[in-house]
Amino acid sequence: MHKHADFFSYLSDHFQHTYWVPGNHEWYNSDMADRSGMLHEKIKDNVSLVNNAAVEQDGVQLIFSTLWSQISPAFAFQISQGMSDFHVIKYKGKPFSVEQFNRQHEESVSFIQKALQQKYAATTVVVSHHIPTFQHYPQQYKGSVLSEAFATELYDLIEAASPDYWIYGHHHSNVPDFTIGNTQLLTNQLGYVKCGEHAGFDRGKCLFRRGGH
Repeated sequence: MHKHADFFSYLSDHFQHTYWVPGNHEWYNSDMADRSGMLHEKIKDNVSLVNNAAVEQDGVQLIFSTLWSQISPAFAFQISQGMSDFHVIKYKGKPFSVEQFNRQHEESVSFIQKALQQKYAATTVVVSHHIPTFQHYPQQYKGSVLSEAFATELYDLIEAASPDYWIYGHHHSNVPDFTIGNTQLLTNQLGYVKCGEHAGFDRGKCLFRRGGH
């Protein structure tokens, strides 16, 4: 994180509070065993690194999780060969495995389920890196054997728990907002600028509390 001190200073100076949910790339060339599971670390007084953590901010319940997806045995070999995650992430000194990936998924889903059962604010927002549904999945990636490393179908959980919003990322494609039950799902991804993925990024996109500001 010391390599990005200027960026964190910018966030601190320009926003009331920034919550950083780690994705898969944050673990590249590092060992997940050193810092995984529940995280709520202060980088600055108003910049926090969070995973499997929930906070209340100005009357809004924020639920944060990387939400690693679930990989089935049918695609485990192809995904482990095709995704960089399994070549550049370590876990206790060994290459990150599909089994460990799925264990992280189970921890994420368990945390989100419990957090959603304990609603204590007027508005609830879930923020995940990985994608919580294959609904409205980018057309160009449909049918890819790697898709299970990006998304998990949590349609039933979302419909039943009914958070107000669910913000997600990971696939670098800005699809239109959509709903599952009473939940609005939305994304606003910068992606790889060098690959032109930033074209759909909206610098002014904001989320407003329902019935509030």
